[in-house]
Amino acid sequence: MEAQNTKLNTFTLSGLIIGPILGSGVILLPPLLYNSIGNYSLIIWSSILVFGFMFALVFGKLSILYPGDGGVSLATKVAMGKKYQLLTSLYLVCAVFFGPVAVLLVAANFITDYFPNTSIVTLGFFIYLITYAMLLIKIDFLGKLMLIITSTITIIFLISSIDILLHVNNFTFTLPNIDIGEIGHSFILVFWAIVGWEIIGNYSNEVKDTKTLTKAVIFSAIIVSLVYFLIALAVCFGDFGNKSLSFKLVWLVEPIFKDYSQIILTTISVILCIGTLILFVGGVARLISSLHLTSYTSKHSKNGTPIGALNSLSIIYFIILTLVYINYLSLENLVAFADGFFIANAIIGLITAIILFEKGFLKNSAILLTLLFFIILLFSNIFILLTIIGLFVFTYSKNSFNHKKCQ
Repeated sequence: MEAQNTKLNTFTLSGLIIGPILGSGVILLPPLLYNSIGNYSLIIWSSILVFGFMFALVFGKLSILYPGDGGVSLATKVAMGKKYQLLTSLYLVCAVFFGPVAVLLVAANFITDYFPNTSIVTLGFFIYLITYAMLLIKIDFLGKLMLIITSTITIIFLISSIDILLHVNNFTFTLPNIDIGEIGHSFILVFWAIVGWEIIGNYSNEVKDTKTLTKAVIFSAIIVSLVYFLIALAVCFGDFGNKSLSFKLVWLVEPIFKDYSQIILTTISVILCIGTLILFVGGVARLISSLHLTSYTSKHSKNGTPIGALNSLSIIYFIILTLVYINYLSLENLVAFADGFFIANAIIGLITAIILFEKGFLKNSAILLTLLFFIILLFSNIFILLTIIGLFVFTYSKNSFNHKKCQ
């Protein structure tokens, strides 16, 4: 009975999902996209949120069919074999080598004004220590905590966006002249907004039953889509006097929160970034633990935390933070690496769905998303594409070699 009570329910799982999926994306992407392509951003947002909803349903279904700490990679093993399970796991792990450090730097950037004599990398290090401590908390308590925080942040964004839209005098919509390259680059950027759904399956052992996972995914997808779309509408149509220069997200909350707007936005930003870190680092630590790579990475603490894998990831983050500190890596590098690997991992997951699902909406969605994600991936940096191909060749060759050796 006690074990059952420690499981996540629909709302506590939603608390773990909504905040992290919004994450740093909801802070960075709306102003970044608008400043880059103007009102075209609304078309991009409309498209990506529809795709994101389909993406969530597909990966939610895979997580239900094959639950476990290994997440969607378990479904890939059934559909395509162990080599592709290893490959998709490698893509996801590689993405989470770089993505969380990018999120740490984003969070640090928001608080740098309050610590003027401290480097961004050092601030990122201390933010990670907070995240690490939270990952040691029992998962059910963490879910409840994130539910309260996520609900508060969601309400702030919703009422701020609605308030701005209610005060719009004229809904004019004009599109600037931009080329196809800018559109493709915008889709690469905005993909960050739907990254995270592929991690949900790694928490499937923490839920009470499969209905809980289904309800949480649908509810979370609706809320995330609503928040992003209302913010995008407010950014495009809001009457901001100096929007023509460069839009700033703080303008979204200023009409209601006045002089407290900046501190509220800073607090929200850091909390959302930590929420994203909890989802990704916690999820991938469970994945690494399930792969049984070594006896240490398979270790769990008394409350179920995959402590060995978590500590191993932490060492990698400290190394990457050091590389950023010596200017060997930048925030742009980290985001580009992470997005490329996330898309590659998502494509394998979608191909898994195509193989496993019967004919119907989810199978058709998986086919459409596979084509779209492949096109988006082609807009990535050539070095990232070569690395993704290299990992594929390495994994395939390694398993083929081992198979011949066994024969």
